[in-house]
Amino acid sequence: MTNLRLKTLVSAMLVVTIVLAGCSGGSPGSESGSGLISLGVSDAPVQNARQVCVEFTEAEFKKSDSASQVFVFDPPAKVDLLSYQGMNAAPLLTNEKLEAGAYQWVRLAVDAAQGANGGAGAGMNDTECVGDGSYIITESGAVHGLYIPSSAQSGLKLNRGFTMPAGGSADFVAEFDLMKSVHAPKGLDPDYIMRPTIRLLDRAETGSIAGEVSALLATQTDCMPAVYLYNAGESPDDNEDDGELDSIDPIASTMVSMQNDGRYLYEIGPVLAGMYDLSFSCDPDDPVADEMLNYEQSADNPVEVLANQQAIANF
Repeated sequence: MTNLRLKTLVSAMLVVTIVLAGCSGGSPGSESGSGLISLGVSDAPVQNARQVCVEFTEAEFKKSDSASQVFVFDPPAKVDLLSYQGMNAAPLLTNEKLEAGAYQWVRLAVDAAQGANGGAGAGMNDTECVGDGSYIITESGAVHGLYIPSSAQSGLKLNRGFTMPAGGSADFVAEFDLMKSVHAPKGLDPDYIMRPTIRLLDRAETGSIAGEVSALLATQTDCMPAVYLYNAGESPDDNEDDGELDSIDPIASTMVSMQNDGRYLYEIGPVLAGMYDLSFSCDPDDPVADEMLNYEQSADNPVEVLANQQAIANF
């Protein structure tokens, strides 16, 4: 049962704070002046990690008129991002009342300070996030604190505007790309660092892409198979004047996983409806390598993604 405590501060900025205890919930927001907001978080797989636990402490919605509404998670919401991949998302807010109007951005506050003993109390056999703060558990079972440089100041700021209609609803997912975000730089040990790459997506406008990668590609020597998503026509398949591949940043990426039946599968989502190209690489640190051997284009390009549907693209 959700216990909501409303506090209004009158200052240069009007801040409305709602404290959420336990599960999200609440009565419908159909009355004049408010709508219902839902917000989840998801991720694409990352190599060599068993858990990536992020502790969320609040969500702030900033209006265009300088007012903010803040939802405080009490207790904090601990999410293993690796447990929520593809179209699955961990709910942070479910049908909570949000004042109607135009919003500029969303900010997720997290507990992820450097040297903060993140992961204390966690073990390699845990199936849920039980340690302190934010942390990562590697495939070998080592526990490392997860440091997010922006956590102490701005948190995770998602610069996407939207309008909440009175009596309406909105359902968003913050999609992390951990392959781009998580690193273990020298000098920061024992902490890992996350410089988040996050997209805030409206679930009503998204679908997904899934497919199979041939074993011939996925089992190349020293291959860590991954799939990358690009806007149609922007995939790195054209040579520049110097003969090298174009350097184009992918929109999203995901690891390829071997299934119990021996097949190699992947899924990317949520993805905004539209036309896309996909590429395959054996090097997740360098999807556009200098050698064509490390890049393969899907025979199914371009791929059309429709809202609330899953497109298929195989390699």
